[in-house]
Amino acid sequence: MRHPEHLSPINLSIFKQKVLSKGRVKRSKPQKMILELVMSKMNVSHHYLDVDGIKWHWVEQGEGTPIVLLHGIPESWQCWKHQIPSLSKQFRVIAIDLKGYGKSSKEDGDYSMTAVASEIIKLLNHIEVSNFHLAGHDWGVAISDNIINQASERVLRYIRCCLSLHEYDPRNSLHHQWNAENVEEAAKLMNKAEAYVRVWFESSCKPDLVPSEVELEEIILEFSEPGTGDAVPRYFRDIRKSEPVDLSKFKMPILYIHGEHDPRQPIEYCIGMDDYLPGLEAILVLDSGHFVTRERPVEVTNAMVWFLNSMLASGLPIFERSRHYGLPTRPVKDPKTQFGVNAVTTKK
Repeated sequence: MRHPEHLSPINLSIFKQKVLSKGRVKRSKPQKMILELVMSKMNVSHHYLDVDGIKWHWVEQGEGTPIVLLHGIPESWQCWKHQIPSLSKQFRVIAIDLKGYGKSSKEDGDYSMTAVASEIIKLLNHIEVSNFHLAGHDWGVAISDNIINQASERVLRYIRCCLSLHEYDPRNSLHHQWNAENVEEAAKLMNKAEAYVRVWFESSCKPDLVPSEVELEEIILEFSEPGTGDAVPRYFRDIRKSEPVDLSKFKMPILYIHGEHDPRQPIEYCIGMDDYLPGLEAILVLDSGHFVTRERPVEVTNAMVWFLNSMLASGLPIFERSRHYGLPTRPVKDPKTQFGVNAVTTKK
């Protein structure tokens, strides 16, 4: 299995150097005000609730069966901004700012995946969400896995994006190890929000799919919320406190979405995943890097809507890369119905 080059110790050092040396992009106050206005025009409702001393922020749109969306690093609920409009036509979309991010609480405490998952379950209880679909990207997958570990009977369908089952493989965890052992230095890097976000996306996306300047500015604005740079490293600090996840509980239907050019998660990590996740129905490989929800928004949106409507997968052209790697897909069900942004098509 190949070693992802940018995860070598030398390139980890280069990553830090790039963050520390990257200059700020000059912008005027009116530019920031315009950006905040653009963000406020999204047709979502913002919600805040204090649960056991943690102030949560999340957005909602739509009605129907809830789908809970969890983002990764260095993002916020806006990780799912391209998927929310289509999902909200059928579902009650709940996109949460994880603790330490966006406008949620940033106080110190237990940031282990077990603890954060338990806190999110309490939040869902308070807003009367019983059974729900669940989707996570990057670190949001790790939190989602822990939610299932604690409340598998409540999760109807599960969409995992860009986090394999090899999270503790030494090749995949160099950044995690360094952040965990150097929390204060990691905080210094993350407090350089603009440089950190730009270097993270430039090094993790397929080069021709790096988000636009406007989209990067949105991400930077969210990651610049006071306290974020100090809070996020606590996830790495407390990662080893998390309880083991029992994968035998993952019996609900599962879709895994993976970026073929993800430098942090080599494609080989997808092989054999169906041996460990009982409910895995399909692995979708997309021509993208790590941030699939932004790099391939239409394809991810379609796949999510099709999957949530029990329509997978082998005959759809979107799964050509999955078939190329011999990864599992399930047959299409009822292809006459059309869902999502584009019409469902099958090969004869």
